[in-house]
Amino acid sequence: MPRLPFEKASVEQLPRSPGVYIFLDEGQKPVYVGKATDLRSRVRSYFGTGDARLVSHWINDRARTLDFIVTGSAKEALILENSLIKKHAPSLNVRLKDDATYFSLRLDPNEKWPWLTIVRKRKREDVLYFGPYPSAHACRKTIQFLNRIVPLRTCPDTQLYNRSRPCISYEIGNCAGPCVDLIERPVYMELVDRAVRFLSGRDEEVVKEIEQQMNEAADGLEFERAADLRDRLRHVKETLSNPQVARRGGPDRDVIGLCDIGDEVALCVLVVRDGNLASSRHYSFVRRLEADALLAAFLGQFYGPDRQPPAEILMPRECEDLDLHREILEEARGASVALRVPERGEGLRLLKLAERNAEFGHRKTREETERAEASLQALQARLNLFNLPARMECFDISHLAGEQVVGSKVSFLGGRSDKDQYRHYRLREVTRNDDFAAMEEVLRRRLKRGLKDDDLPDLIVIDGGRAQLARVVAVMRTLRIDVVDVVGLAKARAGARAHTTEMRYERVWLPDAEVPIVLPRDAPETLLLQRLRDEAHRFAITYSRRLRGKEKIGTVLEMVPGIGRRKAQALLKHFGSLVQVKAASLTELAAAPGMTPRLAAALTRFFEENARS
Repeated sequence: MPRLPFEKASVEQLPRSPGVYIFLDEGQKPVYVGKATDLRSRVRSYFGTGDARLVSHWINDRARTLDFIVTGSAKEALILENSLIKKHAPSLNVRLKDDATYFSLRLDPNEKWPWLTIVRKRKREDVLYFGPYPSAHACRKTIQFLNRIVPLRTCPDTQLYNRSRPCISYEIGNCAGPCVDLIERPVYMELVDRAVRFLSGRDEEVVKEIEQQMNEAADGLEFERAADLRDRLRHVKETLSNPQVARRGGPDRDVIGLCDIGDEVALCVLVVRDGNLASSRHYSFVRRLEADALLAAFLGQFYGPDRQPPAEILMPRECEDLDLHREILEEARGASVALRVPERGEGLRLLKLAERNAEFGHRKTREETERAEASLQALQARLNLFNLPARMECFDISHLAGEQVVGSKVSFLGGRSDKDQYRHYRLREVTRNDDFAAMEEVLRRRLKRGLKDDDLPDLIVIDGGRAQLARVVAVMRTLRIDVVDVVGLAKARAGARAHTTEMRYERVWLPDAEVPIVLPRDAPETLLLQRLRDEAHRFAITYSRRLRGKEKIGTVLEMVPGIGRRKAQALLKHFGSLVQVKAASLTELAAAPGMTPRLAAALTRFFEENARS
């Protein structure tokens, strides 16, 4: 069915059924998505005179056409509404820009040598997850502490199966050495069980078990082992007695605090796990919805497959469709979820704390925004830019001895990183070590895409000097782009080569300039450009290293006669990982793309003869 004009006459064509309605602008981009139990009645309200909501004014000003989707129930409409908001990010809906999930520790007991890894998403049901943790740093600290008690491996499969001697972690007692068969698997799995019990909160059991093993070792005159167990026991007791470490116990809660600040609404979520405050999330919205509608929209977007709801959610007030939200959250959790407005006691204290945090978070964000705007204005004035550099993009090239040449683009919006716009480039035309040609290819591809999508930045920053900038300027002139500022940022020189004071400062090259502009070292605009360049450099190097790591896995398979790079890559793509290739049967290997029974037999024999390769 074609879309309808955004006018009152179109309302009569809508059914009196549950569903979702979508208002679109002149470019047919969704500006607002809503749900209704009666589509015709709900959409009609936007054309009446009694709707005083601010969002209705914005919708009538921007909407040009409308679309709708009929659902089987109001619950289905609510789920679909949240899905479409996340997909299209309409400008007039409540949108959560920070949708990062919490970190967890993952342990797969089905692996030969299970180990703890840090993940964001909980994808599989047959593995164990512990957390959530407020940051990756907290996860790493937990693993480091746990390795002193239970020395599980810390190296990935690519290292585990390619070692001929133990690493430094084994030498200092933080790894049991499974990579070179210094521990039998049943003994190792006992360590895994101890780690699981400790992370599950049964730390007293672990303490008693270590004490018993220490006493048995001492009675058996195994003094070295007894001393090792004594040290591990000391680490456990020190940690458990440290008041800064969160102890377990108490309900899992999310506490949502709201604070009205002028024409904006600040929101803070306090994450309470095992009775302890684990982390907080802050959001700010332009006031377009009433508080109950805003809370309803927030619940629909905040929780999802990658962020499971806790047993209890404390709110400042009840929201729209409360029973529907509760039903959806309980289905996601697989257990009951309490949505309540506390009036006294600990719940009310936490709610007041969340509201204060919402106010403080908004104030901090506002101050950071003002500082960023001042830095952007100073940068525009100092470099005499045509545009205020609200959106800046910086490009960098990375390679290893001329191989694996890749490019990166990072984007800053309003002086802050906008990671949704980060991009990697695997070069198509340049295969050798030629930074000038590589930069030219990357910029040509980016600018062509920008022209096609009408998505060009205000300022392009090149990591390089006058020569690199000239190549980029030539590309822009060929494409007839004259509305984008472009500069080259040459790294400050230091040490013996810094013969003049100017060389120790950041130098910015402008198109066709004979000399660079020298920026003060500690000026806010200088620090902003440095942050942008360093982020581009980090992003490019990370990508290059990841590609080299994948290539290294393939080289193990290439050691088998008859298997070259293409067959190795096909095997990894077919089975998913080197571990899965090793676990495959002879029949499964022979059936893989490009393989024959003879090659499969040779590969199986290779794995048997090189158990750690």
